[in-house]
Amino acid sequence: MNRTQRLSRALRRFASGLLWLCLLILVFSPGLVFLDSFALDSANHLLRLLDVDGFRFNASHVGGLLRTFVWGLIAVSFTTAVLSLGALIRLLHQFEGGTAFSHESVRLVGFLGWIQVAGAPVGLLMFWGLAAVTKALTTQVIHPWKYAVNSSLEGLFFGSITLLVAHILDEGFRLKSEQELVI
Repeated sequence: MNRTQRLSRALRRFASGLLWLCLLILVFSPGLVFLDSFALDSANHLLRLLDVDGFRFNASHVGGLLRTFVWGLIAVSFTTAVLSLGALIRLLHQFEGGTAFSHESVRLVGFLGWIQVAGAPVGLLMFWGLAAVTKALTTQVIHPWKYAVNSSLEGLFFGSITLLVAHILDEGFRLKSEQELVI
């Protein structure tokens, strides 16, 4: 077993552990929002990330709307993580087996790229949801669009880079197939 295969095995085991952790959190996420101040702390953490000065949610704001928003945020985040980790584990299994240039590898890298690209509009919708929840609960208007647009553009950029890598892997697979036919 060469160094790449050993590294792939170690990374695959680590990713498998993360996958199970994300699955557990995803399954129990509807109940998490009812834990003491979990929804409040999560929403305030997001406001701190956005640099909204002088405004935080308090205990009187915690209700169905805020809990639903936080649950949606958790569900989207961990569903994306589960899908990405599942594809990554299968991709690392391909690398461990020494079949990096295969049709399955190309498909998995493309799937990872499309997950990142699909995350961009979903991220914009989540920030729009935060703005709507904040306005509905506190009558204060926040503008998270600078951060939302930046993070969406980053997601589109990295997704397009991943799709480019999938195209390069596809070309490598095609060249490898032609080489095997010549021999």
